[in-house]
Amino acid sequence: MSLLVPVVFPREESLTDANVQGLTGFDIVLFGYWKTPEGTDPAVVREEHAVDAEAELYELAAQFSRAGASTDVQLHFGPDDEYLETLQNRIVADTDADAVVIPKRITMWNNVLVPLRDDRNADRIVEFLTAFDPETIFTLELFHVATDESDVDAAREMLGEVERMLLAHGFTESDLEVTVAVAEDPDAAIIERAGRHNVVVIGETEEQTDAKQFLGWTYERIAERTDVPVVVVRK
Repeated sequence: MSLLVPVVFPREESLTDANVQGLTGFDIVLFGYWKTPEGTDPAVVREEHAVDAEAELYELAAQFSRAGASTDVQLHFGPDDEYLETLQNRIVADTDADAVVIPKRITMWNNVLVPLRDDRNADRIVEFLTAFDPETIFTLELFHVATDESDVDAAREMLGEVERMLLAHGFTESDLEVTVAVAEDPDAAIIERAGRHNVVVIGETEEQTDAKQFLGWTYERIAERTDVPVVVVRK
């Protein structure tokens, strides 16, 4: 599967080799984007910074290559407004990326939270998760938030089916946790749970309403309120 990793410049933190472990089963697309100040010609910024930015991107690509993942590099310059969202959508479509990671501060990929509202994206999410090296994952938690106690049994059955799919693809029972919580605000419960993990994997929603909105409201509500990377698996 292909994984689009946006790299926003200028940036202060660099990935380490430990950050890319577990991604050897993916084709990586590094989407470099240099935010240009308001009123500044992107061409001028490109002329000044393109060489250094490309060098950093290719060093990141080398890190992924050393880990065994194939890598493609792109670099774009432009304003930090809806142009970025529109460009992201175009790059995702052009590369036909299976999933997009919104980096935040990437640490490790071995403690994964998978919130599932229902089973509509279950096949795609399982396909994505099985591209990880199972040996690098020590916890993968399937998580559902029910708004009423009467929904708990159905939610456990739904998550149990996803668990069986993962077991059939090489995960072990010690890798997996299944949790159903009851809460009035599902987003808040997911965000609280995300603090116990170092990456969140969700499915793309069908809530997109305009071109500048990137991957749906559910992603935006979660990604904006948590400090861990969020990976959106596309339909």
